[in-house]
Amino acid sequence: MKQRSAAAIALAASVALLLASGGAWAVARTSDVGDNLEQVTAAAGYRADNQLGASRQASRPQTSAPAAPAVSPQPGEIPVRDASEIVIPDPALAPQEVSLDSIGVTMPIVATGVQDDGQMELPDDPRVLGWYEFGPAPGDDAGSAVLGGHVDSIDLGTGPLSRLSAMAIGDSITVTDGTGAPVAYRVVTVERIIKGALPVDTLFAPDGPHQLAVVTCGGRYLPDAGGYEDNIVVIAEPVAP
Repeated sequence: MKQRSAAAIALAASVALLLASGGAWAVARTSDVGDNLEQVTAAAGYRADNQLGASRQASRPQTSAPAAPAVSPQPGEIPVRDASEIVIPDPALAPQEVSLDSIGVTMPIVATGVQDDGQMELPDDPRVLGWYEFGPAPGDDAGSAVLGGHVDSIDLGTGPLSRLSAMAIGDSITVTDGTGAPVAYRVVTVERIIKGALPVDTLFAPDGPHQLAVVTCGGRYLPDAGGYEDNIVVIAEPVAP
């Protein structure tokens, strides 16, 4: 897939991967992701509508008033780009499926964007991964392509991403687009990262060396906070054909 220009794919926004709860019920969660998830999700009254989000607040077009004149950003500020300027690739070239061979996981991928609250939109089904379509795509020449999904849900229980933390450096990941063309990657890092320390500038980088990021929630489930305390982040680099 050809590289899209950084100006076209960059959403100027504050970026943070968070786990937002859709009203999780209070159930103790003390194990790491992947540890005893079946027992936790089977607990009476358990609800985990946790959501991985990217706070990429794209401005919306002005319709009732003239646009304000451009203002140079101050140090520490991030300029805002109108999301309507972003070029979305041909759906046939968008990622459709990912295979994580070492953990026996194959998942469909759907294109997702930004919710009204500014978080990255995720599929409700933990068996489906979302691709952040306003950023780079798997197979692009540069930037970080982000795939994210829920680790579990109240209706469907534990999802395949509960095994994500079991991946290891050197493992293979294959992403297939709508034409059936595969893009091969090799895992270079597997980390559990506290949410506040997530390197979002690297995770959502619109340019620089190309990489694939696969992200879900992990660590302890904190009922008072309404979600998991960490993220499981797998970073992979492309493998030359």
